[in-house]
Amino acid sequence: MSSPPFSLPNIPPQGRKIAPLPLRARSRSSGTPGSSQDIPTTHEAPSHDSSSGTSQSLSAGSTISQYQGSYQSPDTALSTHHLPPPARDGPGIAFQSSQPGSNSLSIEPQKTSTFRLLHNITPRPSSEPEQIPRPSSQGSPAGLTVSSLPTIATPDHGISQPLHTLYSDEKIAIPGTSETVERGISTRDEVHSDTTPQLAYPMLRPPPGGLRQRSVSDASDVSGNDENNGNTIPYDVRDEEAPQEPFFTSAFQTALQNGLGIANKVVTAIEKVIGSSEPSSDLGRLFKDARRLGTFRSSDTRTIAVLGDSGEGKSSLINALLHVPEIAKTGDIGAACTSVVTEYRQKTRDHTAPITIEVEYLSKSEIEDLIKELLWNYRQIFLPEVEEDTVDPKDYARYQRESEQAWSALEAGFKHQRGFNKQLLSDMAEGGLAKATSKLIQWAHELQWPGDGSSGTWKATADTAEECCEKTSIFMQDRFWPFTKIIRVYLSAQVLKTGVVLADLPGLQDTNLARVRATQTYLMKCDNVFIVAKISRAITDQSLKSSLYSILARHAPVEWEESGVKSLNLAIVCTKSEDINQKTARREFCGPDKKISPSMMEQLDKEIEDARRNNDKSLKKQLKRKQEFLLIDARSSHVKEGLQNAYASKIPGGRLEVFCVSNTTYEKFSRKGNAEMVRASGIPELRRFCHTITAGAQLLEAKHFLQSTLSSLLSSVELWASSSQPHPQVENRGQYDESIHTFLQEITAEISNKINQSKAEFQNSFREVLSDYLEQRNHFWEDAAETKGREWTFWHWTQYNAWCLNRGDHETAKRGHLNWNSELIWKMRIELAYQWGLLEDEIPTVFETLLQSIRTSFLNLQSHLRVHGFASALVQGIDFRIQDIEYKFSLLRQDFAREVKLIQRYASEPNDSSYIVSEMVPAYRAAAGESGTGKAARQRSIVQGRITNGTLFPHISTKIQANIDRLVQETFRDLYDAVNIVLGLIVSDVEMVLASKPQRVDDTRNQENLEEERRKEELKAETRVLNEKHEELLASISHI
Repeated sequence: MSSPPFSLPNIPPQGRKIAPLPLRARSRSSGTPGSSQDIPTTHEAPSHDSSSGTSQSLSAGSTISQYQGSYQSPDTALSTHHLPPPARDGPGIAFQSSQPGSNSLSIEPQKTSTFRLLHNITPRPSSEPEQIPRPSSQGSPAGLTVSSLPTIATPDHGISQPLHTLYSDEKIAIPGTSETVERGISTRDEVHSDTTPQLAYPMLRPPPGGLRQRSVSDASDVSGNDENNGNTIPYDVRDEEAPQEPFFTSAFQTALQNGLGIANKVVTAIEKVIGSSEPSSDLGRLFKDARRLGTFRSSDTRTIAVLGDSGEGKSSLINALLHVPEIAKTGDIGAACTSVVTEYRQKTRDHTAPITIEVEYLSKSEIEDLIKELLWNYRQIFLPEVEEDTVDPKDYARYQRESEQAWSALEAGFKHQRGFNKQLLSDMAEGGLAKATSKLIQWAHELQWPGDGSSGTWKATADTAEECCEKTSIFMQDRFWPFTKIIRVYLSAQVLKTGVVLADLPGLQDTNLARVRATQTYLMKCDNVFIVAKISRAITDQSLKSSLYSILARHAPVEWEESGVKSLNLAIVCTKSEDINQKTARREFCGPDKKISPSMMEQLDKEIEDARRNNDKSLKKQLKRKQEFLLIDARSSHVKEGLQNAYASKIPGGRLEVFCVSNTTYEKFSRKGNAEMVRASGIPELRRFCHTITAGAQLLEAKHFLQSTLSSLLSSVELWASSSQPHPQVENRGQYDESIHTFLQEITAEISNKINQSKAEFQNSFREVLSDYLEQRNHFWEDAAETKGREWTFWHWTQYNAWCLNRGDHETAKRGHLNWNSELIWKMRIELAYQWGLLEDEIPTVFETLLQSIRTSFLNLQSHLRVHGFASALVQGIDFRIQDIEYKFSLLRQDFAREVKLIQRYASEPNDSSYIVSEMVPAYRAAAGESGTGKAARQRSIVQGRITNGTLFPHISTKIQANIDRLVQETFRDLYDAVNIVLGLIVSDVEMVLASKPQRVDDTRNQENLEEERRKEELKAETRVLNEKHEELLASISHI
């Protein structure tokens, strides 16, 4: 078995362009490679054409480079050469003009890297691309030259691009070839890949015989659209700029690549020792570890929830971010598609197919809860009071809509059953509900799931996005979708490769309580939330509030009203930015002291009119497109500023992230390879923001790999290679080994006791801070709730009934909006806020104290081994094991704190997944089901009786304690497992030393032993060289 040779990645130092000019391009320039003469910068003075007041031309030696690649399905294997793209900070396009008052934008160039050159994103950087010289302007339309048009200035890059190359779909012939490419896009050569065709982004490796000319079939468009059949080079997301985060710097990526090289060098060195023989158990373990580390990829993920109503462009946004058309089904396929959480994850090495699908079903108890909720939603329209004219028309319309949605779900699940009909469900006679519930639950348990339904999951693979949608559709339609919990789609997509998980959450139209609770629970565990709304809804402040409030107020109403969403990392994505009324936008954004100067718009009007007179349809189209995108850019800027100013006080850090995107523009121009128009769509900027979300976690995990895991491997390999060295002489070898074993057992027992003691101490702290307090204050909270409930008993019976019908959360013109559930727990929420704060402050103390105690035990073990003369590699290796434990403790502490916060929200927030709602809903529904004489009194008795029967707050307290206890048990079990794994590795290293045959200096050695020792010496020497390289590597990232 062989391993790739250790080599440095082809990443240039900071400060120079990622891809220097190829030889053919350099021959046209008098400057040296990489000099400022190769590519103009933003500091270069533009040359002006005296005959045109709005022109700026490129220098003769300058070049225009754009993104290239394919908008492809996961199964499209594409290996190509590329130039790095220009960068943008936003989706808009900045135009440079010599006219006074123009929207000229000057931005300092930044040091950036493309994803193609990053280890963690693609396996290997591509070779240097070949660039075709730009053709002369002789082929331009009549009377039109490059210098006669305004140029596009891309922020962060100094490459100004003539207008006609940006807005033209015209294709031009390349001298010396028979192919055509789009204007402004250089051709490229393609290399063969030694990977399977299913991989989306294979390693790039030149084929035997050199490079071959790219053919159109190499990057087919999965949609089959004819727009891409003209030999154009589609857009490639791998050439997008990486965020300016430490993890994405060339220095760190170089260190990471070098670390992989070291691990693979260890693999090669061990292979030489093994030869054709069977390795020992210790060497086999080290060989396996080295191979695993040689293919390291960061695995820590961050989940982004994508929320929005149907028709807002949510699915199209996900398709664009993934750069895979139709992987998320768009269009109106029924309410079912909004009811299933769908995750999009990066596929792993275990996923050999282009796409892997995992479907998780609801458990039996979850199905039963769902059926009960669906029956309530369906039957509420038949309640006596709802059928009368006393119900507000708006409320009746909502009840009717909820009933219809429930019927749709129930019909999908059970229409194949002979006895299923509306009569069964709507029987309001005594016992009718129990009969319907029992029958539906029986049918649900008899449901024949695809594959092995007893496992609760279903798995499949797909080769294309179309096949993926076809296979998942059975869980989004027909009988299975009501009982489908979550769908996970694993595929290869650039945005997912840095640990992003995109989660398409059900829309807000879902009224089923069980579904809403599941969505809220999932949402609160997400790391970021993207709220998707059409940009037309974000023009006025009232619309902005509506789009935000309708989502956040439902999931975190109290937090939203009191302090905003400080615990949620929120971003707004405004879609359909291309949908604009130009006349209205021109009045709004064009004029003195507005975003677009009148002179610029007047000049464009004049040029458009000139093109019309000259019957130059192509130029006219280009100029009108420029005018349109000026207005789009101005409106996007206006919307961003409006949202950020309106919600600064309610967002962490005081800044709301806002993105204005056009999914339509992205899909159209990514096929055509028009990089500037792709950037104008706003999708690359949003995708870059996604990468920043995971950058911190990726950095920590990669540093842990380099500083701890790789260090431990080198230490263990050196220890094995030194195991045949003369041992210290001891009088009783057996007694010596036994004493070491005994000490290891004592350390293991000591650490186990410390973990158990720490768990007990935290449980005591929880009991003192929260549990005892709950028991002491329950009756006070009940008294406060009773007072609130008594106030509502004086309401008119129609109002009281309306609140019961709406789970205690309703609004009328007379009463306004009032949430009974929030009112019932107001005193508990306020008093517990301080106690929750004390508990949160205790968490880092508990973890740090336990970590320090375990660290002390490991240092004692280290000292003991040193005293007994063990090799320095074993003694020093314990430092790396301690670092391993520190990293794992930090992850577990973060998870623990987040879960405690989630339990606090269940206790304090009156949303649909809260403890108070789950306790009160049965009473509300029982009251709403009353009818006949004395109904009003019975309703008040049912609700007030639930408040005052002495169990409401004790039940809430029990749920808090049970969930905290569950969390403590799980977390400390994980802590024990983490420490136990590290202890096991130390014990294995010690056993490896003790089990080796001690060789006295004067012993006679046979030829076989001499050969083995020679190989060990070679491995030891190689390991020391690798250790030196590793120390240099760690020094290079010490400042990061």
